[in-house]
Amino acid sequence: MPFNRLFLVAAACAAPLSIAACGSSDSDAPIIPEGTHHGYVVNSVLIPTTPAQVTQFGLDLGSKTSTKLDGNPDNVLGSLLNALASPAIKFDIQGPLTDAVKQGSLLLLVDFQTKDFITAAASGLSVKFGATPMPAPCNAPGDCGHHLEGSGTFTIAADSPTDDALAGKIVSGSFNGGPGELALQIAIGSTTPVSLSLLHARVQATGISETGIMSANVGGLVTQTELNTKLGPAIQGQVATIIDRDCKGARTPPGCGCTVGSTGAQVIALLEGVPTAIADCSITVEEIFGYPVIMPMLAPDSCSKDTCKTADSLSIGVRVTAVKATFPMM
Repeated sequence: MPFNRLFLVAAACAAPLSIAACGSSDSDAPIIPEGTHHGYVVNSVLIPTTPAQVTQFGLDLGSKTSTKLDGNPDNVLGSLLNALASPAIKFDIQGPLTDAVKQGSLLLLVDFQTKDFITAAASGLSVKFGATPMPAPCNAPGDCGHHLEGSGTFTIAADSPTDDALAGKIVSGSFNGGPGELALQIAIGSTTPVSLSLLHARVQATGISETGIMSANVGGLVTQTELNTKLGPAIQGQVATIIDRDCKGARTPPGCGCTVGSTGAQVIALLEGVPTAIADCSITVEEIFGYPVIMPMLAPDSCSKDTCKTADSLSIGVRVTAVKATFPMM
């Protein structure tokens, strides 16, 4: 069944890159980015839709009891997104996200500062929220993405993050930045963003040049509170929209007025079939997160502090690419 309109975008904490950065790339002395500022606009955002991509898009963010890196990629919320796209649920995850980027509903501008793209001891990456793209993203329905052709100009949105940049080194063409803070935007069912404040955020990027960034993994930690109060209600809102669309009859169990075979009917059958669910033709956050396929994906897997007795946060990782763009960077 399609789960339309799950847009996932990542935005790294943004600030002038010439100041001391929020990440030191695990060295004793803070890294202060140096060199020329290069501007890009994100032209694709990929979220995990296969088990392999959960690992491929994940970053080492520490362990369950410490922020000390353990050599393992972390991406438990990537597993959740993969589960939503699995044959058991069949929510459309990637398609609406790709459309949102092409249509300019989600504009991410990358400010990358470095002296060299191959080897540099002090580089920095910041992602801002963009506005007023030129040229216009769409000429007509289905003819979009014109602002992503490498010559686009943009302004900075009023609500763009102002945190420090993620700083790090470039070795053999690969940039590793962080840890630091990172703002992750999610929009479900519309272009209205849901902002998550990620902790211990990191970025790994390759193929950086004057004209673009071929690949960058962006990840960090989401607190349980933000999962329950921001991400959960956003997903629940989209489920409610599907039910309102497909269930026009009397909202009484077991049919709930849904058209037989519709997505709404299948959602109610799945989620109100959970043992702890209440058969009232209404789906709650608890029922969504209690679904047997989803629930194992929501166990905290990481430590948001220097040390923890038990894990208190959930990791997430996505992958982006970007092309050259012009916007205010200082």
